[in-house]
Amino acid sequence: MKKLIYILMFFLALSFIFYKIYNKYIESEVVMVEINDSNSFYYSLDFNRDALNFRNFKVKLGLFTSYNYYIKKVYIKYPQNIREKLIDKKYFSFDNYNFNDGIQKVKNEYVILLRENHLYDELEKDLDNTIIERVDLYCDLDALTKFKKKFPNVMVTELQ
Repeated sequence: MKKLIYILMFFLALSFIFYKIYNKYIESEVVMVEINDSNSFYYSLDFNRDALNFRNFKVKLGLFTSYNYYIKKVYIKYPQNIREKLIDKKYFSFDNYNFNDGIQKVKNEYVILLRENHLYDELEKDLDNTIIERVDLYCDLDALTKFKKKFPNVMVTELQ
């Protein structure tokens, strides 16, 4: 009976050790690679001549998800009637952990901004049609070249 207890304790200790090693491996998994490549730069994509909104954001900028990218800022084009009330908020930060969550975060921040400024008429409109005028991001040159071919009306400016 003692031998059985010792054997069970040995396997319990062994499984505990493997469990700890496995958890360290899972925790150290890389989610997003930092862009240190000499082929990556900071760009501004100006969508004034091409329509970008929350509805087609994933379609147009989803191309970058196949490459190293990091979206820094999203600039919403405020309607003329509310522009002076929202002059303090120039851009929204993008959550790059998950592309869909990043879009939702920007949309939620915009809703909060509208509520804080008591712009309930704008909240009643379809927020998916909210126009985005500019996006600042880090990306590879290959991704930018592919993006320019697909969307030639978007003005691309290299930032520093």
